[in-house]
Amino acid sequence: MISVVVIGRNEGERLDACLESIRSALHILKHEIIYVDSRSSDDSIVRAKAQGAKCFLLSDTRTTAGLGRFVGTQEAAGEYLLFLDGDMQLCPGFCERAMMTIAERDCAGVCGIREDIYLKNGEVSGRSENYFGCTQERVAPEFGGAIFLKAEALQKAGGWSPDTIACEEAELHARLRAAGCQVVEIPVRMIVHTDAVRDDRGLIGTIFSRRRLGEGQALRCAMAAKQGSAYIHHENEKFQLYLLDWMCVILIALLGVWGFLAACFFQAMQLGHFLSRRRIRAFVSQKLFFFGFPLGLLTYRVRSRDYAAC
Repeated sequence: MISVVVIGRNEGERLDACLESIRSALHILKHEIIYVDSRSSDDSIVRAKAQGAKCFLLSDTRTTAGLGRFVGTQEAAGEYLLFLDGDMQLCPGFCERAMMTIAERDCAGVCGIREDIYLKNGEVSGRSENYFGCTQERVAPEFGGAIFLKAEALQKAGGWSPDTIACEEAELHARLRAAGCQVVEIPVRMIVHTDAVRDDRGLIGTIFSRRRLGEGQALRCAMAAKQGSAYIHHENEKFQLYLLDWMCVILIALLGVWGFLAACFFQAMQLGHFLSRRRIRAFVSQKLFFFGFPLGLLTYRVRSRDYAAC
């Protein structure tokens, strides 16, 4: 049986579309739908119940995606677990192909092609037809919130971490790899993700966003699971550049003007590296990582695991 775990908060009609897509795609397969609500103020739970989902409400007021998936896993009965967000729609045929791939490759899980539709003020402002650039079957370099896993593999890796506000997928992926569990990516449409564009946060809001802080918190979670080195290896390039930035700070502190000139040289080399590969957004992201990473380590907090059936 497939247990589909959907997490959401105030998704409204998008949750209806998500649950309808699951029922349509899995109508010939034995499955259950579990909806975990992150304390919505709308009628999300009523909508989920109307579609036959088993509904649960998190107790902690400062919820995380990992906490919702952790709770959903606790209630799931299937040997396969499909995790989706409430703003995603499942594509027909993916789960059948995923189970075939698991049987053929003896792997822990499968992810597929993710299409993103970006909305601004309710209107489509952009689209990415293949977010992770999957064109052939391969060992997954990463995966997002949509992932199909064997229940025993997830349990072997220690399950979802409830305590990080973002990057919980990368943290879990690192632990899966450390446990010898391989995730395979296949060139089959998996989900359509509707993403609301948020461009009004300002400079401070961008630097100290939940996403930035989550990267440091994900390392804290990995360290708590004694898999910190696995997470650093998984985030290898970004973490190496982070250390290089700190080396620049130390050079300036120790050598003054000469250190400043050396730091400028290193930064110019980095910028040239990213420009040559047309990855300027990755360069900016890495600089923001410099601020968010240590703050994430400091702001880590344990979430309550309590929840209630609805």
